[in-house]
Amino acid sequence: MIPYREEKLKNAIAYFSSEFYSRKKYFPRQTWIYKFLALLDFRMLKKTGVPCIGLEYNAMKYGPVPPLLYDARNELKTDKYRFVTTSDGGSKVEPLDEPDLDYFSDNELDVMDGILDAYTQDDVDLETLIKDAHKEIKAWKKAWAIAEKVGRGKIPMEYEDEFDDLFQKAEEDLTPEEERFLCYRDIAAMEEAEATF
Repeated sequence: MIPYREEKLKNAIAYFSSEFYSRKKYFPRQTWIYKFLALLDFRMLKKTGVPCIGLEYNAMKYGPVPPLLYDARNELKTDKYRFVTTSDGGSKVEPLDEPDLDYFSDNELDVMDGILDAYTQDDVDLETLIKDAHKEIKAWKKAWAIAEKVGRGKIPMEYEDEFDDLFQKAEEDLTPEEERFLCYRDIAAMEEAEATF
């Protein structure tokens, strides 16, 4: 459903990690990248009705985490970036090649740069990023509240939870972003159903 999704993911990670390094002078930990991707997806969702990359996210204690990356982090390497295990058992993310930003719209690039501008300031640390992501992303709040209630350490997040009362609204009351999201969601569901046959 998202055109060039794999390329967008690789290049977003390469861009975030290379820009982070050029601004902070060290490579970002995996948690920085997970939060940057989540902010990118959810900000674009609110702005346009469609996430930028459309990753699946789990709500975990420290915020949204894409299992596609988290579950493979120990040996994750592409032509654009790699995850490197650190001495404390975590991972840092190193770019391996220049990101190709032609995969992104000007709107998406503006959002990416806004995230970097906000979270690479000298007085901003990972704790600030985590707190801000918790405050901003409604889908994380809702999913994490359920996870805590049932005693789980993670639970899948749903993009539709970013919109208030989406399924209770009359069609004429939907915003353009909500209408576009519902179309995106229906097409994604059809594609997923076709892929299982």
